[in-house]
Amino acid sequence: MKNLSNDLRGEIELAASGKCLLWVDPAQSDPFDDALVQRCVRVPIQHWRFAQHRAPYLVELDLAIAGDAALFDESVELALQAWTVDSLYAERGQPICGWVSTQASAQAVANHWGWRCHVHGHDGKAKLLRFQDPGVREWLWPTLSVAQQRALMGPAAQLFGLGRNKSVLRHACPSGEALPNYFKLDDRQWQEVGDYAAVHAAWLACARAPEALRSTAPFPTEAVLASLTHAPGLGVTQESERSKYAMHAVQLGARFYADARMHPVWERTRADSYYGSAIEDVFGCAASALHLQWTVSEEQTAWPT
Repeated sequence: MKNLSNDLRGEIELAASGKCLLWVDPAQSDPFDDALVQRCVRVPIQHWRFAQHRAPYLVELDLAIAGDAALFDESVELALQAWTVDSLYAERGQPICGWVSTQASAQAVANHWGWRCHVHGHDGKAKLLRFQDPGVREWLWPTLSVAQQRALMGPAAQLFGLGRNKSVLRHACPSGEALPNYFKLDDRQWQEVGDYAAVHAAWLACARAPEALRSTAPFPTEAVLASLTHAPGLGVTQESERSKYAMHAVQLGARFYADARMHPVWERTRADSYYGSAIEDVFGCAASALHLQWTVSEEQTAWPT
């Protein structure tokens, strides 16, 4: 942990002379309790039903000050702990969103995110985009256009965070002229965001598997998200069932849905059967055990590229 903390500190010292904003999400519980209440700047999320005391907050840190450096080290340790399998299965959330390099004040960054980035109108509903979660940012950022990246960053120059596999995430604001007024996602991106929970559940199941059974290949996020776009047309719409579908896209190949052996399953799901129940009817096993009796056809690979 110390090496990671030192490396991150070195990057922040280069990026912003050792000054940064610690970005905290107290939605599940505040890791710092009331210790930072006098220093925190809340992100003013603009929705009347959102409990503002649970909003993410920013704290200005100067890593040349011993107390702030100790707080930074503690935040790195908390971020690492949040990605342990036990913590993920306990659904404790990601209390440390990351660290922000910026020349602007914490209030300017908070205002930009609260007023322009978090709450979106889509399909006639107000949706909250939880980009403070580093796991969401890890998958969302590569799908954004340069204009969208600039709109999301606003006055922030660079975002640091810890992602899956405890890897360091680095997201820098692309260069450009005037910043777009608002950050918006298109319909395809909203569909993918809606599928993140199912894909995360599949990723977590892989992470929890015995070491001997884990693949050494990178997790096929894009392939699984692409496979999930076919799920609604196949009658797989419930979140818990989509998680099973996503797991099968990992284990059996992203195009498993096109295999002739699955046709009787889709007949049932299109007739309102649950996906897991349809698997049991057709294959005589639980959805979690389907991969044990599945032989991948020649035109499929387990984790397609």
